[in-house]
Amino acid sequence: MTDSGRSRRALLRTVGTVAGTALAGCGTIADVFPASDPPDTGPQSSATAVRGRVVDTGGTPVVDADVTALGTGGTNLATARTDDGGRFSLSVRRPVWVRVRKDGYNERVRACRPGPTHRIVVTEATGTATLTFGGDTMFARRFYTDPTDQLNPRARIDPGDRRGDHDAILDPIEPALSAADLTSVNLETPLTTRGLRHPEKTYSFASHPVAADALAAAGVDYAALGNNHVLDALGPGLRDTTAALAGAGVGYSGAGTSAAAAWEPHVQGAGDLTVAFLSCTTITGDFYAIDLAANGPTDRPVTVTIDGESRTVPAGVGAARATTDRLDRAVRRADETADVVVVQIHGGEPYQRTPTPDVRRLTATAARSGADLVVNHHPHVTGGIERVEGALVAWSLGNLVFDQRIWPTFPTYLLTVTVSAEGAERATVDPVLIDGFVPHGIVGKPNRTVTWNTLATSSEEATATRSGVTFGAGSRPERAVSKQFPERGAIYAREVGWVAGVTEGQIRLGRDLLPTGRFESTDIDGEGYDGSLWRYGRTYPTVRREYGTDGSGGVRLRRVDGNRSRAVLSNTRRVPIDGPLTVTTNYRASETGTTLELTWFADTDGSAIGRRQWSLPPTGDRWQRFVRDASPPTGATHVNVLHTLAPPANGRRRAEIDDVRLVQWGDQGTTADRRADHIRVRDPATVEFGLPAFAERVQWPRLL
Repeated sequence: MTDSGRSRRALLRTVGTVAGTALAGCGTIADVFPASDPPDTGPQSSATAVRGRVVDTGGTPVVDADVTALGTGGTNLATARTDDGGRFSLSVRRPVWVRVRKDGYNERVRACRPGPTHRIVVTEATGTATLTFGGDTMFARRFYTDPTDQLNPRARIDPGDRRGDHDAILDPIEPALSAADLTSVNLETPLTTRGLRHPEKTYSFASHPVAADALAAAGVDYAALGNNHVLDALGPGLRDTTAALAGAGVGYSGAGTSAAAAWEPHVQGAGDLTVAFLSCTTITGDFYAIDLAANGPTDRPVTVTIDGESRTVPAGVGAARATTDRLDRAVRRADETADVVVVQIHGGEPYQRTPTPDVRRLTATAARSGADLVVNHHPHVTGGIERVEGALVAWSLGNLVFDQRIWPTFPTYLLTVTVSAEGAERATVDPVLIDGFVPHGIVGKPNRTVTWNTLATSSEEATATRSGVTFGAGSRPERAVSKQFPERGAIYAREVGWVAGVTEGQIRLGRDLLPTGRFESTDIDGEGYDGSLWRYGRTYPTVRREYGTDGSGGVRLRRVDGNRSRAVLSNTRRVPIDGPLTVTTNYRASETGTTLELTWFADTDGSAIGRRQWSLPPTGDRWQRFVRDASPPTGATHVNVLHTLAPPANGRRRAEIDDVRLVQWGDQGTTADRRADHIRVRDPATVEFGLPAFAERVQWPRLL
């Protein structure tokens, strides 16, 4: 980060500091769990520190680097300094952001947890800069409505404390946003207090202008405006948006009051480099009387009636409409004046990870014309990364701050790229999970879900690390390893390694659709074990470390004879499905009354079209794994996984739940898939795996 960036953010942000310093492992434990999860319950694993090693892109240890464990809002939890081998130890018990600073190197922030040894790669600062990108961002619509589901709390912006609530939404990812020289988001909303809205659009957003100040305080330097929502409040709303951003010191491009203004790049210094940001969209609403593009097909004033009042919308107001000719000219012009050219294209199909032919064509145009980095968004789900015509391309960033309630939009990521005058040298993907509309850094199972989803849609140059994906300089290649699976009918689950092929026998590959079914403490926040993406009663501590099978978290359902309703545990939103399923749960129940249910739906909304329910037999004090295969009924496209506990006739009743999985099985002919995390052995098989460099061996333990 540049000195000017640090000083600006220091003025905009007030950060509290709490305990914990350590030099290479010496010091006391920093207790940062809330009172409901006190320190005497122990850490999430047997480890008592976050440990790691800092190296440069050549693998050489970085000595005497400052390493800091950060909580939400950049709160300092513990510090250390790397030794002669680049090693460090931070005395914290929970997942944290780890920040590395060293003169001559670019700052790096990534998610880490106690237990494994983390390898953190830093890039040399001379002649380079770091750019971080977040996806679709808005603070509108459901952020201002009261929750209707008491079992599924979420963020709500109080008009009486708008700034504080905006800050709270961004606080969990502030350390990651503020680390880079320049940080960008796709601002998919006008910032305005006007009630004016586009008269023809079904979905129109409007966020309060205070969002600009909150974004700046969290570390955002630039907002891409070339999207299909920037004109939701028409021309006056666009003017309010640019004024709010300018007032907060946030740069922007991609929309304006003329085509020339919309295509004008934002140019800003980063280290010794100048970076030009271009933004444009393929989603231009050409079928509306008031299209959304500054260089739209009408390109003339339009008079419409809004709320009984006649209004004339001037020509040339709106987003930069992406065409190959206009994009080519804009990139070539920016390349003449800036060291690095970044193009952001808003387009593609919603909820589809694969780019459309139009987005591919525009991306290739930008690359051939001189773009060093092309970052795309609009589908609301994440895609892969690869090189196209020499440029680094991220096909879809997904959401960053959004109020959507669609399951595939919750796992997402931040992209950080080290650039030089020669182009994009290194990229890292840092997984993020949106829970209750709030983005969090993550470790553990949800982190691996994002990692392998990204790898599955990336080129082979992308490799997995313990905490995400790397691409380019400093990435270490995978190696091929084979493993035998002799037990016919057995199911194995991935810990490390991806299926690259089958040399003998037959298997079927599956994918767990529940990224948080282990109830670990995986979020980087102050909540400890908070059951991310699950619905349950929160009137007492329901998710705790000691409630699980292995001391890493589980759920306890409780009922007494005075209760009138069942205790409920289910996923927050309906999970999309497409194929046969296996549902499995680990549970412990001293008596009857516990059930497991799959509820089938034909869409994301509407009533259930069917149910499949099983009673879970009592187990006494023993844990037992329950497993059932299930085929969705005709018309079913979504499912909920539901655990319930009925009240007893008298006395008390309880059940504990852990490691819930919903495995969807793929085509029987598929023999290689990075996303697959389960194997069902049909005939004894020898399987080839790709093994990341951080792992010593393939780990696919038997589940059933």
